[in-house]
Amino acid sequence: MKKHLSHMKFTALGLAFMLIVAMFGTAWAPAGRAAAAESNAAAAKVSVSEAVYSAAEYILGGGVQSDWQAIGLSKAGYKVDGSYQNSLEAKVKEAKGSFSRATDLARTILAVKALGGDPEQFGGYNLIARLYNHDKIAGQTLNTAVYALLALDSGSYSIPDSAAWTQAKLLNEIVAKQNTDGGFALSSGASDPDMTAMALTALAAHKDDAKAASAGERAAAWLSSALDAGGGYGDSSESVAQAIIALTSFGVDPAGSAYTKGGVELAGKLLSYRNADGGFAHNTGGTSNTLSTEQALLALAAYSSFGQNGGKLYDFSEAAVVNPLVRVNVAIEGPEAALGQANVYAGNVLTALERAAQANNLALVNESGNYVTGIGSVSAGLYGGYDGWMYIVSREGQWIYPSVGMNDFALQENDKVLVYYGGDVTQVVDAVAVHPQKPTPGESITLTVTQKQWLWNAATFTSDPVSSPAAGVQLSVGGHTVTTDTYGNATINGGLSAGRYTVTITGYAEGKAPALVRYTGELGVSSGAAFADEKSISAWALAAVRSAADAGLVQGVSEEYQVFAPKEYITRAQFAALLLRLTGQEPAAASAAQSFSDVKPGAWYYGAVSKAKELGYISGNGSTFNPDGVITRQDMAVMIAKAYDLAGNGAAAFSFTDGGKISPYALEAVSAVTALGYMSGNGGAFEPGAYVTREMAAVVAVRLP
Repeated sequence: MKKHLSHMKFTALGLAFMLIVAMFGTAWAPAGRAAAAESNAAAAKVSVSEAVYSAAEYILGGGVQSDWQAIGLSKAGYKVDGSYQNSLEAKVKEAKGSFSRATDLARTILAVKALGGDPEQFGGYNLIARLYNHDKIAGQTLNTAVYALLALDSGSYSIPDSAAWTQAKLLNEIVAKQNTDGGFALSSGASDPDMTAMALTALAAHKDDAKAASAGERAAAWLSSALDAGGGYGDSSESVAQAIIALTSFGVDPAGSAYTKGGVELAGKLLSYRNADGGFAHNTGGTSNTLSTEQALLALAAYSSFGQNGGKLYDFSEAAVVNPLVRVNVAIEGPEAALGQANVYAGNVLTALERAAQANNLALVNESGNYVTGIGSVSAGLYGGYDGWMYIVSREGQWIYPSVGMNDFALQENDKVLVYYGGDVTQVVDAVAVHPQKPTPGESITLTVTQKQWLWNAATFTSDPVSSPAAGVQLSVGGHTVTTDTYGNATINGGLSAGRYTVTITGYAEGKAPALVRYTGELGVSSGAAFADEKSISAWALAAVRSAADAGLVQGVSEEYQVFAPKEYITRAQFAALLLRLTGQEPAAASAAQSFSDVKPGAWYYGAVSKAKELGYISGNGSTFNPDGVITRQDMAVMIAKAYDLAGNGAAAFSFTDGGKISPYALEAVSAVTALGYMSGNGGAFEPGAYVTREMAAVVAVRLP
């Protein structure tokens, strides 16, 4: 089949835009996220790969908050945002490479290595040398030696024989503390499943040592004998997770008969703790929490790789994942209508399409691993020609013409994938111009549509982009449908009333492939008074938006057109500026000292962020602030608490049904702002990782004193 793929140009129009490209519409829940009404029993029936995906999504939804989360995501093939490694580096620099507890240092080493860093040269310090000469390993609980050995085994490091703690010395320290029954305890006493599993994980890399191999076999046997009638260790998902990590590391199949009780093997037992939201609970029937979920993710990642690299969770000797899983948006356009869209995590286009199809309940027919012949009820060759399913990718506002199959196109964070049904003549919208640029109510409006197509150049063996007027296509807006003329023009005589409208452009044709891939955008018509898009402001937020605007606390995204954009997310810098206005503070002078490495002089928010840092409203993440990053509800609570010097009882935050998902650093702030009524939950949940929209921020702004 010929592959004439189209391309769309996205033009950055700044804040004062009129036509907003919105081809990908409202975000759908990513594939793998189970419905809220799904029972625990149904949740337990998912595959291990599906459980990995939804557990990772659960963690990513709240932001990466721990080293174990970063390690689990990395081992599961996900790309961890570079800001987390930056925070690790800032922590190391602040501590000057010294950690009072060897366990903290070892965990940091494991995280650095998992994220592709070099622990021997990190933040200006050799963390490996700091660990093998640490003076707080002898005489400590067993997990100290275990963590230290795992860290020193995580890479090929230079460890001198004169080191205070070589791998051999740590190995002897661990083996010496094995109980007579083969298990291990944290300090002394009866053997414990968690500690036995952790010790076995550390012993796994030393099976060529007779003592280590014997100790490991005895520990593995103890984990089998300690299983209860339900196939677990008491009612603890973390204990099951640790056992899976240990056994896979040691080369033992957790699904073997020795680890199956009552017809339940360990992986199945772990999945029984999975909830409908994709997270894991500590005990049966409990609510999801980040600690249990991160442990489950580590175990599932180890189990998934069992048999490939031996399942050793803390073995980072292999190169980083070639195409790590990143968050992208997928839109699927059929020959007569849109079939669906979704936000998913994927490393290539084919995986992204598979997950988007699953999210939209669309069957997918894939031949030879790289050529999709059917989506839903639409199969290639529908019109008897070279028509079929094609794709193109938008990256940083520009469309990329793909020269490889879906399975071979590596995605990057925030890519937009358009999968569409087309033929030789199918093109995509290149641009839409609005005349006049600032339409007012009742004024006739002309929209000029141009299209783009890639045509094969036999002389150069390349596909060349060709732009032309999109003639004879249908443009619909505000109840009007107009066919474009020869020059791509569509005129709405008599104009539109004030408001914000969706513009839809289609090139559907009966009995043949579309001439143009469906396009949607937004058009604002300003009355010159109130916000033109008030109809899109939620009823519960409308009064607050008006009050906040009257008080000068908020303003539209475009002063010229009075567009408020209520559903757009507010950035960290924007909320810092809002806090200054609320507390009557002025931004710092342009000459103020730079407060964060990513807040550059000349940026509109430079003075606001600098002042907010000076006042203690914000602290950032080490040397960075991520000013353009969207703010989560829990981070907004923290910034409010700092700005208004609020204190609360952190335990009160657990009154929310998802209290376990609130990060430890935000618990006190969440309890304080909710107790005072500045923020509230939704149906009993606080939704700590949810992003804050502009209308949400306006509601909070009018509640604050």
